[in-house]
Amino acid sequence: MNDNDFYLKIMGIYFNEATEEMFFSFDTQNKLNRNINIQLGQWRIDDSIYNLSHEKPQYLEKFSVVRGFQKYVKRTYLEEWDKTTIEIKIFDAETNIIIRELEFQINKHYT
Repeated sequence: MNDNDFYLKIMGIYFNEATEEMFFSFDTQNKLNRNINIQLGQWRIDDSIYNLSHEKPQYLEKFSVVRGFQKYVKRTYLEEWDKTTIEIKIFDAETNIIIRELEFQINKHYT
């Protein structure tokens, strides 16, 4: 997603077999004239649901540069995944008012 206010790109998804964590890497940029918080919500990976809304939000200053961050969920490496849905809310950092609610759907395709 890239518009006049915000940039968000999912850079990668990978497993750490040793810790059994599934990592999601993001690049973000706040193009607004106010500070924001990025709060991750409910994630659905096939039939498993993960609620990340209790985790500390990612803070971005106004007119920020592109910045990366990662989030992970505990999963067994051998668990299949074909469809992932990620909910993200963007809040004004001072007023805590929701600026945007986003939902991304990632479908695995074999090539």
